Amino acid sequence: MPQTTPYYNIVKNEADREATIFIYGAIGGIDWDTYETINTASKFTVAFNELEKDADTIHIRINSPGGAVFEGQAIYNAIFASKKRIVTYNDGICASMAALILLSGDEIHAFKNSLLMIHNSSSSYWGNKKEVEEQLEAAEKIDKALGTAIEDRLGITAEDVEKEYLNYKDNWFTTDEASSLGFYDHVIKKEKAQIPEDIMQLKPKDMVSKYAAMTFSIPNTKSKITNTMNKPNSFPNLVAVLGAPLASTDKGSYINDEQKKAIDNKFAADALALQTANSAKDKAEQDLQAEKDSRQQAIDAEKANTNAALTAMRTAATAAGVENIIENATMEDINTALAAQIAVLNGKPGASHTGGANDPDKKDGEFDYIDFDNSIYSQIK
Repeated sequence: MPQTTPYYNIVKNEADREATIFIYGAIGGIDWDTYETINTASKFTVAFNELEKDADTIHIRINSPGGAVFEGQAIYNAIFASKKRIVTYNDGICASMAALILLSGDEIHAFKNSLLMIHNSSSSYWGNKKEVEEQLEAAEKIDKALGTAIEDRLGITAEDVEKEYLNYKDNWFTTDEASSLGFYDHVIKKEKAQIPEDIMQLKPKDMVSKYAAMTFSIPNTKSKITNTMNKPNSFPNLVAVLGAPLASTDKGSYINDEQKKAIDNKFAADALALQTANSAKDKAEQDLQAEKDSRQQAIDAEKANTNAALTAMRTAATAAGVENIIENATMEDINTALAAQIAVLNGKPGASHTGGANDPDKKDGEFDYIDFDNSIYSQIK
């Protein structure tokens, strides 16, 4: 059956420079009667970019089972890159690719009975073994790319995303569960979301088919969303940054383009100051480390000199006849032992450094300190 209505609809509120986009239905697909692609990102992004020219706040209300990954990814990026204030809503169910589009908002709202479902991408694989392996490798990369939306929203790692959300299961979350995990900023009271009763029992493919066959009532008149501007001067921190009151109308306070530029400049100046401070901190830490390294080198050199002197004294003491020097003897210990040995040697001249002291042919005490067997005395024997 040919598609008669788009999967999205735009309602403008030009007086308040706001607009609402309703994404109700499957994302991407094929019209099997005409074999043309439908619900494409190209049409959505063109309409969205046009809408940005006239709206400062864009509300995006979603009730979708998801659909084509590449179409949804382009829609997510178009919304995420917008410099306008984006508020997304889970009007019933945001599953699969629709769940990730929901995460593109600056603020995310949901009804108390909304459902959120996150899972890995899925596809059909065809070809020989090598071709299928390449397709599986591509599927892993697709999952990693999709997971960045969850990383950004929850402030968690890719490993945490893979473990908790892209774990090859359909992960369903009630609004209370999703809120506690950090997916939602606000829960809408009273109203009820539009959810098929058997939605959680359907496989993703059947879910998309069911939504494609459903007719949703998408408003074609002015959105009921009202301006929620705050009272003048209700943001003292912003007033302090600006140095002047916020711009205001009879409906409340807001930030005009000039004030936005002033805030951006303030943030840029603060960022530069922080960068300069961090650079100075890094330089100080580097200088301190260099000084520590220099001192350590001096200590190591002094220690080496001390060890060399200790080794030299130990060698001298051993040569002088000092015996049984303990391994951890200090220089003072060795010096004391050496002094004692020298005193002994001084009392017995030649006893330890000559060979003639015990020669029976010599008179007692005569030339005891000379070794006549030494080669230097060979000419006078």
